[in-house]
Amino acid sequence: MTTTWVWVDLGPDGPHASAFELLAKARSLGGAAAVALGPGASAAAPDLAAHGATTVYASDDAVFTDGLSQPAAHALHALVEAHRPDLVLFPTTYDARDVAGRLQARTGSTLLSNATDLPSATRAETRVAGGSMIVETDLAGPAPRLVLVRPKSFAAEAVGGSATVVAVDATVPDSLRTARRVERHREAAAGPRL
Repeated sequence: MTTTWVWVDLGPDGPHASAFELLAKARSLGGAAAVALGPGASAAAPDLAAHGATTVYASDDAVFTDGLSQPAAHALHALVEAHRPDLVLFPTTYDARDVAGRLQARTGSTLLSNATDLPSATRAETRVAGGSMIVETDLAGPAPRLVLVRPKSFAAEAVGGSATVVAVDATVPDSLRTARRVERHREAAAGPRL
């Protein structure tokens, strides 16, 4: 069975809607898990479970929101090495793009941006030319394959259920704590306008 993880962007009001959209697709591909890092991650677990996550990897440590993407990429890489998912889906937001890019540099995995569908864990589609053409891409290379998905590509659907919450060790080296976010604009938290 394919194991698909969903990267969860967290805000002051909980998970960004993109997490629920991506979980809908992850469920259709096989086992779905969510990775939520930052304040509110543990509290988000019931909502993520209601949308199909059977496992939620969570840490409420503020280092993941204060330290830009380096601490999050470090923790996500450790999780990937320990659990070996087949696929990791990311929303196309500023923060998620940074984390995905840094994770790709560590793993050497395939990283595809701008996907609009995933027929399988090894194939992705994107729409080009104003949506008039569909390009299908083979996601070759080692697992996990990393895919940034356009907003609203999938309909969020609550299906009920519960999830096992796995605490993420938030040990982040001091060398990855050098950059610190001092201000967060609303648009940056919600992601780019497309």
